[in-house]
Amino acid sequence: MRKTLKLFAATAAAVSLLTLASCGGDSAQKAQEAQQAFGTVMDGFKNGDTAAIEEYVDMSADPELSAALAASLGNISYEVKSVTADGNKATVDVSVTSLDTSQIMQKYIESVAALVSSPDYQSKIDTMTKEEYDALMNEQLEKILSSGEIGTVTSDETIEMTKEDGKWKLSDSALPDKLIGNTLSAIDQIKQ
Repeated sequence: MRKTLKLFAATAAAVSLLTLASCGGDSAQKAQEAQQAFGTVMDGFKNGDTAAIEEYVDMSADPELSAALAASLGNISYEVKSVTADGNKATVDVSVTSLDTSQIMQKYIESVAALVSSPDYQSKIDTMTKEEYDALMNEQLEKILSSGEIGTVTSDETIEMTKEDGKWKLSDSALPDKLIGNTLSAIDQIKQ
């Protein structure tokens, strides 16, 4: 009887270890899948591949601004520090080197101030639609972002991901904004 109990305890311990190992392996595999999906979207940003980006992030809110952003991120670099996965959720801790937000904002404000004080702009302001105004402001930003005159900074970010229909997606639709230090949010505030 004692041997049977020992055998049963040993078997139960082995089953528990295998169960824990398979759960850990599953989490490790999910973390690896999430990291690969994150790498794909980041490479999409680096290459200006909006089709690849939109598989993981909804960029449809402002297509012109999204295009300007995608064009500006060619020299972005990143280093994944860690990825943890639990079920259908994953967290990616990453160090991102991107354009310096303070320089972007300074140049954007200078550019918009020069634009709105120009006689050409003043002659059009009364008949300009919101769409035309937004396009003009986005054009100013695109010029700044693609000028090559903006320095870079490095920041640490935490990106949340969710597995939906068997595919990892970014839960955080603010990733594009985080990549350039929340510049898009600040510019939206200025435009209003």
